[in-house]
Amino acid sequence: MPKLDDLDRRIAAVLQIDGRSTWRQAARLLAGTSESTVARRAQSMLDAGIMRVNGLADPIRCGFGHPVLLQLSCEVGTAAEVARRLAERADVRFVALVTGTFDIVAEVIVPSRVALARVLLEELPEIEGITRTTTESVLRNFKTSYDWSRDLLGDAGLTEVTVAPPVEGPAPSLDEVDLLLLHLLVEDGRRTYAELAATVGVSESMARRRVEALVASGCLRFATFVEPHLLGYDVEVFIWIRVELARLEEIATALAGRREVRYLSATSGFSDLTCEAILSSQNDLYAFSTGVLGVLPGIRDVQVGLELQTVKRGYVHMGNYITKEER
Repeated sequence: MPKLDDLDRRIAAVLQIDGRSTWRQAARLLAGTSESTVARRAQSMLDAGIMRVNGLADPIRCGFGHPVLLQLSCEVGTAAEVARRLAERADVRFVALVTGTFDIVAEVIVPSRVALARVLLEELPEIEGITRTTTESVLRNFKTSYDWSRDLLGDAGLTEVTVAPPVEGPAPSLDEVDLLLLHLLVEDGRRTYAELAATVGVSESMARRRVEALVASGCLRFATFVEPHLLGYDVEVFIWIRVELARLEEIATALAGRREVRYLSATSGFSDLTCEAILSSQNDLYAFSTGVLGVLPGIRDVQVGLELQTVKRGYVHMGNYITKEER
């Protein structure tokens, strides 16, 4: 397992705020650290695959389809292989092995109801080991955030948590240049405008304008992926919440304002809200359960599953730093 010191963790936290920030911009948030040190440390983590910066294409704004959450139960000993098979699918954006009621949580992007039916009725039954599936349509996403490590930056990171409102207006029409830029940035979110321009065959200024337009339209955002336990966050959980529907917006707004909440969506199916949270310890999970979920009026039922391993996130296959000796 790679070892990160305090400065490494703080550099990662800065890049989680803005994965495309320059080394000079990053150094400004790290008092007493030179630009050259930040560049050397960060590039070392990127080269080693400890940290990854990737573009995230919004499937709805880009016209790729709508997200659907799948919860799967598996035969004993088959969950890891089932998760691997799911992660191989191009339409699957997220896969994790979890504890609790289910063995696997996955997110699939489907262009239509017909496509969803094909996935559920024809393709999933071909994967050996699945014993039960539960499907939840994502009705509205309240939060998807990747800057949950801001606390590592002390006062420099303790800004108020704000949740960006959904981009209004019709989705843009993307041409071949836009789609190629998206593809390149999903592969490597720190590609320079010069690199993008040379690959796509446009000017550097055109590449910059196109990327900025993709971000402004809500089609593209950037995320810095790093295993939470490497930064000192040892508990990742999925939380399925049933609520009084008249209070759903109130509850969602309260939870979305919590820094430890990475993902929150209104769902139709097994739960009314599906939440993913990152915490430092089991004690913090207890405090979150009792002091946050336990006091919000309108919550009727809560189920929590510990995230054992994230196999795929944001279409990116994640590394597994757990060695056999540590299992």
